[in-house]
Amino acid sequence: MEKFYSGKFIGLFLRKFKKSYITFLFFTIFFSQSIFTSTLFAQVNFSYSYFNLTRNNGGGSLEPGDTIEVHALGFVNTGTTLTNFYFIDSIRTGTQYVPNSLKIITNEGVPLAIYTDASNDDAGVYDASPTPRVRINIGTSVPGGIAQSGAGFLSTTGGGTVKGGDVPIAGPGTCGIIAYKLVVTASYGDTLHLGGNFYYNNPGTLSYHSNYDGIKIIQNQGFCPNFSGANFSAESSFGSGNTQNRSAGIDAPGYTKMNITANTPNDDYYAIVNNTSADGSTNNAVSFKPNVHRVFGAWDIIGDHTNAVSSATGNAPVSPGTTGGYMLLVNANYNTGVCYIDTIKDVCPNTYYEFSAWVRNLCGQCGADLNGTPEGPGHHGVMPNLTYTINDVDYYTSGNIQYTGTWTKRGFIYQTGPAENSFVIGIKNNASGGDGNDWVLDDINLSTCYPNLIMNPNDTATVCAGYPVTITDTVKSYYNNYGNFRWEVSTDGGNTWIPVSAPGIKTPVLVNGLYQYYVDTVFTPVAADSGYYFRLKVATTSANLSNINCSVDNSQKVFLKVYSSSCSVLNAKILIFNGSVINNKNVLQWIVQDEDGIADYTIEKSLDGIHFEQIGDVAPMSNRIGDGYFFTDPGNNSNISYYRLKLLSTNNIPAIYSKTVLLYNRSAMFDISTINPFKDILKVNIYLPAMSKVEMNLCDMYGNILTKKTLQLSAGNSQVTFDNLSGLQAGMYILNVFQNGSNIQKKLIKENY
Repeated sequence: MEKFYSGKFIGLFLRKFKKSYITFLFFTIFFSQSIFTSTLFAQVNFSYSYFNLTRNNGGGSLEPGDTIEVHALGFVNTGTTLTNFYFIDSIRTGTQYVPNSLKIITNEGVPLAIYTDASNDDAGVYDASPTPRVRINIGTSVPGGIAQSGAGFLSTTGGGTVKGGDVPIAGPGTCGIIAYKLVVTASYGDTLHLGGNFYYNNPGTLSYHSNYDGIKIIQNQGFCPNFSGANFSAESSFGSGNTQNRSAGIDAPGYTKMNITANTPNDDYYAIVNNTSADGSTNNAVSFKPNVHRVFGAWDIIGDHTNAVSSATGNAPVSPGTTGGYMLLVNANYNTGVCYIDTIKDVCPNTYYEFSAWVRNLCGQCGADLNGTPEGPGHHGVMPNLTYTINDVDYYTSGNIQYTGTWTKRGFIYQTGPAENSFVIGIKNNASGGDGNDWVLDDINLSTCYPNLIMNPNDTATVCAGYPVTITDTVKSYYNNYGNFRWEVSTDGGNTWIPVSAPGIKTPVLVNGLYQYYVDTVFTPVAADSGYYFRLKVATTSANLSNINCSVDNSQKVFLKVYSSSCSVLNAKILIFNGSVINNKNVLQWIVQDEDGIADYTIEKSLDGIHFEQIGDVAPMSNRIGDGYFFTDPGNNSNISYYRLKLLSTNNIPAIYSKTVLLYNRSAMFDISTINPFKDILKVNIYLPAMSKVEMNLCDMYGNILTKKTLQLSAGNSQVTFDNLSGLQAGMYILNVFQNGSNIQKKLIKENY
């Protein structure tokens, strides 16, 4: 954004005409590629894009069934006149035209002219046969009549006249957008290729054609709950320094670097700064226009985002001469140039990566009317909107970044191909120019989504030589691609690891919102094996198991303690082992006969009766018959818990186990269960210890509430149903249930097949 006199496009007021010819063109909101007519660079400017209407709130990737709005923008500079001016666009494969959606809008999305699909009644027409296409004759006069369908659809006459500088005014000329809607019919993995043609006769006999690089159809997914940094070779947080303007630039093909001052950076320029004020001021509470401390009198005065205490608020701006973190500041125009590009090397095949960044709308007071006159407080002009690209193909749009005075995280999950080990990431402007569309970007993140590995036992495996020992690992992941595994051993204290088994593969199963599987290894050690360490390594492919950068081995390594072969039999006998619920806690009791040789009682717990983890231990007290031993589970109780005892010996004898005890606790806390994944209906089973009010919110992965229920439920079991969910897109969702100050949150998956 610049002040009006500096040549920036200005937002436009509502003006709506039917069956009239408007002196103006079109605007770029989303996902566009600009191509300039070289001989008319200063006089005429066109671009082509689309706007994802389905996912404008919070952004997202393009999925089957989404509705997009194609935007073809044009600008004519004052002093330039175009005659016989018209636009033609084909409805491309993978999309379906939405009837009666053809119109002309301002750069802020306000309708100026709405057309029917029929021919011979206004300047617009949709032709369904033989090839679906649209046409609009643009201008104040239409020599030769209005748009024709059928054989006359491709007539080289019929366009109108556009004179730069006429209303709607945008900076030094006239600007507007042709728009129409499409429903995506392509499938996941397909790539859409859009494009349109502008035709005009003056100056000279020229035409303009735009071919869009492509939009990938992928599933919307949430951010990684676990992540580790990838090999990010260039900028991410832009560093820090004690000068307001950083001297070094970045790879930004669509923009030029310029230092920040009272009226810069201008349109199509960027800066890298630690303070967004015009003069080094640190007070963001000062008034807006006119104000010498704010750039153009309109921008927020803020610091960067890196390592901020509050992710939403970010850091305070630093005073001149004080070291502060830098951020990328972009004054975006109606061109959709790339403002950031980087090549990411040494990535892993068949692996999910989170590509995200933090962005903030800077325009505290922007916007202008149809005549280009700046508007007052409460007007924020054109909203920023960004596209994230992989190898020059669009994968994600941020949606409109509203002016909230806070930072927001925008991004998506990208899965590399079977042999892909590098790719190029890009971030580009996808909103039109005008008063507004000025923003800052920081903390660009590319990270690997990795699984959790839970080893059992989690520390030491004790065994006699010649007796078999079992080690188990539970693999839990946000995604289902870490099914390749291999056991490894270290003979030098964990410094060097070598495989002890051939690679294996498992199919992860969805359990409570996470994909998981269990893998066991059983072997019979000899005395010389004592002191070895064992671990599990997992990866997305068998080949990745041998790549240190593409495999995961974050489980606890298990120390193997092997006693000599002279182990005798443990004679202890468990007479009683049972449990009860006392004061909402699970309490275990046991009595053992002949404790000689027992070193420790280990208590293990399971929520499924199959996979146990240690939760405590009790030392023996020598032939204690009487009341025996007691142990209270220190953790929160689930409705169902399984317990068993493991008796460890003092003289190298293999451990023995008790029977399993099941405790069914219905008074400890409220609990919920669901069928996951769900489709059109979500049924939630809920248990309450007493009658109370329950609030249930179904949210998207950004925390936006999609539907909610507030109910008074009786004590015991109830079932609550969320109907009519067929309209939700497939992907990840969050169910939040609140009761009497407690909260249960479950991650759910929506399927549409």
